[in-house]
Amino acid sequence: MSAEIERYEAVLSSTPLGCLLLDSGVIQLVNPEAVETLGIPVDRLVGVPLTELLVPDDEAGCRELLTRAVDEPLIRARTTSVRLARGLAPMELLARSVGDGLVMVGVRSMAAEHQYSAQAGGALTHDLVTGFPDHYHVLSQLNDRLAIPNRKPLALLGLWIDDLPSIADVNGRRALNRVMRETGLRLQDRLRGPDVLGRFDETGFLVLMSSEASADELTAVAERLRSEVAFPVELDQGLVSFSASVVVGSITSARVSIERVLALLEAAANRAASSKGNRTDFLSI
Repeated sequence: MSAEIERYEAVLSSTPLGCLLLDSGVIQLVNPEAVETLGIPVDRLVGVPLTELLVPDDEAGCRELLTRAVDEPLIRARTTSVRLARGLAPMELLARSVGDGLVMVGVRSMAAEHQYSAQAGGALTHDLVTGFPDHYHVLSQLNDRLAIPNRKPLALLGLWIDDLPSIADVNGRRALNRVMRETGLRLQDRLRGPDVLGRFDETGFLVLMSSEASADELTAVAERLRSEVAFPVELDQGLVSFSASVVVGSITSARVSIERVLALLEAAANRAASSKGNRTDFLSI
């Protein structure tokens, strides 16, 4: 540790809120409050790029925050909202340059704010296009289910609309949104009450199900849903046609990380895209 970095140890130790000191985006110092807020031990923080602690969607925003803090040191502080890869916990980061390429980053948990929002009407937990739970909310539900000791078998179903860009090119953005809304509603109509349906990404949905069905039974369900939801959508007295791809997975392992599950789902989505879609895959996790 350089002398320049060492001199900030006293500053961090006297800071009442969570605080990190970064050099070129890599964490050099942390205070106990940051460890408690992030829920990550010191030895897994120091020496790690801050972006590696975040979900991939937030990495670019974090890098921009740190770059602007260095490039525009006269600005008092910059903030951005992110999610930790660990448990998808919502955080707010406040960054300010302290000179010599070093950046001080405050960390604040936004869990309480998100809980209040959900209680007040779900403004931060629902997708504006479809009205269903958004990406982070459904993944938080998945993370909670994976953490339950001696949980019941859990099944996942992901459904993606094939080649959405061509729908937008031919029919406009409004058609794309209409297809996503109608597909979500059709899925919801065919699910059971306890199942959780939410937006997975720009092109698809994720369903969480408690199910002890066999691989063959789950695949049959997926095939049926794929054919039932992917029929033309009415728009401006015309029809917008599309196809869909489905992946269904059975989580039987007692210990599996949400990162592993997401990697398998994204790999299945990529396979569908590369093969022009209209297919069904099964994952055993």
